[in-house]
Amino acid sequence: MVNSSILSRIFGSAPARAAASRAPQRDRAREFAELMDRAGMQMRPAEIALGIGGAAAIAWVVLAFLLRPAPVVAALLLVLCAGGSAGGFWVIVNMKVRRRLDQFVQQLELALRLISSGVRIGLGLRQALTMVIEEMPNPAKYEYMRVIGQTNIGVSVYDALDTLAKRMPSNETLMMARAIRIQSQTGGDLGKILEHLANTIKDRRRIQRKIRALTSEGRASAAILSALPPFLSGFISLTEPSMGSALFFTLPGHIALGVVCILEALGVFTLMKMLKVDV
Repeated sequence: MVNSSILSRIFGSAPARAAASRAPQRDRAREFAELMDRAGMQMRPAEIALGIGGAAAIAWVVLAFLLRPAPVVAALLLVLCAGGSAGGFWVIVNMKVRRRLDQFVQQLELALRLISSGVRIGLGLRQALTMVIEEMPNPAKYEYMRVIGQTNIGVSVYDALDTLAKRMPSNETLMMARAIRIQSQTGGDLGKILEHLANTIKDRRRIQRKIRALTSEGRASAAILSALPPFLSGFISLTEPSMGSALFFTLPGHIALGVVCILEALGVFTLMKMLKVDV
């Protein structure tokens, strides 16, 4: 009896442990799916894996042809190409997320004015949100359609707007969700509140454009400094073939190229951080 009870505990708890171990994987998969949705990329996992694998294979073949490395170095290059391909895909997804978020924020001023005009003519908040879906292009149309879809299954419009602020995180979206929720609790003229909020967003965008203009010289300098090492390495390889051969086809040259790439990445990252101004 004792042995059977022990065995039942061991084998009975095994599925629970397996489910607990799979929970973080499911959470990461769900977060990645949400990130792809925010980026507006409709790709199946097989397509993602095929794209990453194909890019890694092409990069490895090109590097192996140019550098002619030893077998051990070639295997290491394959691992690095796979990691670089996966990292490049991650960068592309995040770039698309930022671009889509910027487009949504640019459309937010007009969306708020549409909602304000709808509220002022006597429509409810949900009907005013429907006007945004009918009048505006994506991504605003898609995101507000999700809000209406959540209200159709019983979620309050205020909770749906809070979810929108989490999906499209920005100060402007958060201000909109909070202003509408606070107005629902305290009362007041919602149309006037949204009109003032639209004017505030317009002023913020004007300041952001001014900051971008003032930092354009610094960003151009950063681009030139970033392009200078690859240009010099190519120029030296063409004018001094012996130095180019030592750089690309010897182990010390490979080490030097690796160090230069790391320093180049750190320099670009530092310059971008220095030029970034939060408003």
